[in-house]
Amino acid sequence: MTGSKLIHVQRGNEIYAAGEEAAALYKVCSGAVILFMILEDGRRQIIDLAGPGDLLHFDLDGELDHFAEALTETELAVFDGASALGDPDFLPFFLEQTRARLAMDRRHITMLGRKTAQERLADFLECVSECLGSAPGEIDLPMTRQQIADYLGLTLETVSRIFARWVREGRLVQVAPGQYELPGYGLNRVGAAIKVSALLAA
Repeated sequence: MTGSKLIHVQRGNEIYAAGEEAAALYKVCSGAVILFMILEDGRRQIIDLAGPGDLLHFDLDGELDHFAEALTETELAVFDGASALGDPDFLPFFLEQTRARLAMDRRHITMLGRKTAQERLADFLECVSECLGSAPGEIDLPMTRQQIADYLGLTLETVSRIFARWVREGRLVQVAPGQYELPGYGLNRVGAAIKVSALLAA
């Protein structure tokens, strides 16, 4: 984007906070970011996950209503929102980003409202692999179990129990901290890749 600058944020560091002026827009160039809100009782609700190519928010004025934190070492392009409106390449990008975010929000709502705990976690891992561009049959998972629980509206114990069962059953293999493989990954009878959620939630 015209007039952008690159910044590097270390894992666990805040990128912006709720209440800050929404003057700058942020695009993830590499790494991963979580977006979250703090509830009145102090609990944290994770509302979104952003990966390479994603905008972190869509506010061009007023105050931001959420926080952003780097999940990994992250590189961001930062640019002025008002100036971006004059960039002929910006509007199509902004609309496509908005469409993608709305689709993710609908998926998240369905996940929370109509799915079992196992289905939520399986669908979440599929979302993560898509968002972060994991290699086929692999899942890069920079989030902690507690962060996953916060995103899915589950308890830490439930998330840990499902992970443990999947590993015990051989559906999921941890090859390194935050990295998993799916032994059953492959192609179905019509040559299409089997979805992560289908392997784990069955």
